[in-house]
Amino acid sequence: MKSFLGIDYGRKRIGLAISEAGLIARPLKAIENKGEHKNLLAFAQIVKGYNIGTIVVGLPVHKSASMSNEVRAFAKTLEPLGVKVEFQNEMLTSVEAENVTKNKNLIDSVAAAMILQDYLKGEK
Repeated sequence: MKSFLGIDYGRKRIGLAISEAGLIARPLKAIENKGEHKNLLAFAQIVKGYNIGTIVVGLPVHKSASMSNEVRAFAKTLEPLGVKVEFQNEMLTSVEAENVTKNKNLIDSVAAAMILQDYLKGEK
C-alpha cells in the first residue's frame, strides 16, 4: 500500500507528515526550504524511502492570492516525482499547531499532519 505525504509549505521551512495506512497522519519532520532543485532532491528521497503514492499540499485559500500562487508553483515542482499531488485547504493549521505544541521545531510538521488528516477524513 502506498503512503500519503502531507506538506505545510513555508518560505523558510516545509513541514512534513505521513500516513502509511491512509487512516492517521503523524508529524514526520520539517526541512529547510532550499529552493526548487534541492527541495526536489529531498522530496525524491522521501517519496522513495516512504513509498509515497500521494502528496497532499496545504493550500492557504484564506490568505493573499500571492501565497496561494506560490504554493501552487511549489506543488508544480513536485510533478517530476511521478506521484499524485492534491491540495487541501489549510486554513489556520499553523495557528492550531502552535496551540497543540509549544515546541517551535514541531509546529510545521504538526501543521502538515493536520492538513493530511483533514484530507484523509475527506477521502473516507
